Amino acid sequence: MNASLTHLPPHTRRPRLAGHIRVRAGFTLPEVLATLLLVAIVLPSVMQGISLATAAAGTARQRSEATALAESKLNELVATNQWQSGGLSGDFGEQWREYSWQAEVQSWVEPSARQLQVHVVWTARGRNYDVVLSTLVYSAPPVTSGTATPAAGSTGGTQP
Repeated sequence: MNASLTHLPPHTRRPRLAGHIRVRAGFTLPEVLATLLLVAIVLPSVMQGISLATAAAGTARQRSEATALAESKLNELVATNQWQSGGLSGDFGEQWREYSWQAEVQSWVEPSARQLQVHVVWTARGRNYDVVLSTLVYSAPPVTSGTATPAAGSTGGTQP
């Protein structure tokens, strides 16, 4: 190796040849501008996609909560027979204050059956959403005095 290059660090000990310019690694101005242009075009689309995905996730969460609340209210109305009385609307209390419910009973093909529907409604981002669940409920025929109704499992026939 050349004696005049020994005092330089090892990575710079290459001798310079006459007429050659040392090339430095890096980006040119057109490359940087092209990259910035690409980022300026792609970034708003990516941000809009993230925004839409976040909104969809929020709506899915609210729809899931509303469905669970509707199922709970439907089960409560059936278990307590409240569906047979008036006042079939309300809210779910302080914990679920953005949701409200309304129930309606409709006739069914079979006279003793009714269709019970529970609507849960909420508003998000200035738009109204709702979930509807329904089930069939049976009302027992009214028992009149002096008339015996057969017990469960009996055939209703006469005994010998």
